[in-house]
Amino acid sequence: MYCKKHIYALLFALMALPFVLGSCKTDDDDATEASDVCYISKFSLGSLKRIIYGQTTAGMDSIYTTSFSGTYFPMIIDQRKETIENLDSLPIRAQLDKVLITVEYEEKLAWRKADISGLQDTTWTTYNKSDSIDLSEPMHFRVISKNGTSSRTYTVKVNVHQEVGDSTRWDSLGNVSALMPTTERKATVWNDKMTILATQADGTLICIQHPLSASGDWTAQNTTGTAKAIPGTLQQQGNRLLVSTSDNQLLESTDAITWTPTRYPALAGIRLVAASDDYVYALSGGRLYRSDGTSWDEELLDDDVNLLPTDQLNSVYYTMKNGLPRLLLAGSQKSGDRYATLWAKSWSQGEENQEKWIYYTPNATDKYRCPMLKNLCIVPYDDGLQALGGSSLDGKYEALDSIRHSSDHGISWKIYENDDMLVDYYMQKAAETAQYITATVDKYNNLWIVIDNRVWRGRINRLGFLRN
Repeated sequence: MYCKKHIYALLFALMALPFVLGSCKTDDDDATEASDVCYISKFSLGSLKRIIYGQTTAGMDSIYTTSFSGTYFPMIIDQRKETIENLDSLPIRAQLDKVLITVEYEEKLAWRKADISGLQDTTWTTYNKSDSIDLSEPMHFRVISKNGTSSRTYTVKVNVHQEVGDSTRWDSLGNVSALMPTTERKATVWNDKMTILATQADGTLICIQHPLSASGDWTAQNTTGTAKAIPGTLQQQGNRLLVSTSDNQLLESTDAITWTPTRYPALAGIRLVAASDDYVYALSGGRLYRSDGTSWDEELLDDDVNLLPTDQLNSVYYTMKNGLPRLLLAGSQKSGDRYATLWAKSWSQGEENQEKWIYYTPNATDKYRCPMLKNLCIVPYDDGLQALGGSSLDGKYEALDSIRHSSDHGISWKIYENDDMLVDYYMQKAAETAQYITATVDKYNNLWIVIDNRVWRGRINRLGFLRN
């Protein structure tokens, strides 16, 4: 129930509305004066048609028309600028030549084509709710006051997507010469740059970076303090990067160039595998450990420790829709595994050190397990997780033939409907014989895939659409 002061505020706002909206333009557009209220308070689109290109069950190309409601795409009215426009664009190939609209206004309403050039003076047509109006170009809608001496003229524009939402555009960022003599590498986004750490012939790391935009040049710098660093162990934690070394150290950096030893105590055979905001996780002697920087504690598991992955390790740290943080650990247990081994852990605030890791027990009837791919990469994407890589170890799947998506935290992995994530031909050909593949995602929902010394950047079109 509203309190009295809320009711009074609402009444005051309603009483003030005529004074705010009542200052309408006079017909000569040179002066303003207080007059009867004249404004549009609501503007919505009715049913629209959309052309669809598809295929019949026999595989033949087909074209058909479907309908959808325009009310799902609100038209936003800016009373100061006198504009009406949808922020969330209509689907591609929406037909705007004959559209029924619903308008609420004070007092009289007319419309005409908006002559942006100012060279034509088209006549006004009195609005009738049964009119089908051509909105394929900007339109003017004029509200006239009761006494006929003042008016407001709104410019109406309907935005339509020019790309198919359920498809992906890929940009090739060319060959990266600095990657050619390197071996193991891992990609991440750091300081608003696509960043690749790769091992050089002498065992040290080189840092290769590119702006997040498709334009720009690649830069390469030698790192310091990384003679025995293992790039595949790269993790992010807050404002620092972490990597483990072959001589049982953890190194840290804030710029990906200069690296120094951390405060973490020594741990024999340490291999960094994951990081959250408060802890880092590492494998040692086939067991999983956690540390906040003061000591290493063995993690709690809900199943046999021998089921932990040991090779091609991937981890993803993210927040679920319910607000709880979660870690996913994936990889292979032994050579020739058909499916990836998955463990996960989620927790409430302050309970990370008390929760167990849950083993994703294989189910022989499950059709949607994550295949074990060469150079397996798992990244957060499209409100879920993406798995991609080279061909599957059992030979069932070709390299990058289908990028799999999990919307249930790694339990099931399905190929996108409508082929959202089809890669381009040259990417797939490069991946067939690639020795190294790594991937990462930036803040603009771009998926970056590094295949040996070539890089591609792609995004499902709908993830780049402006949402209201």
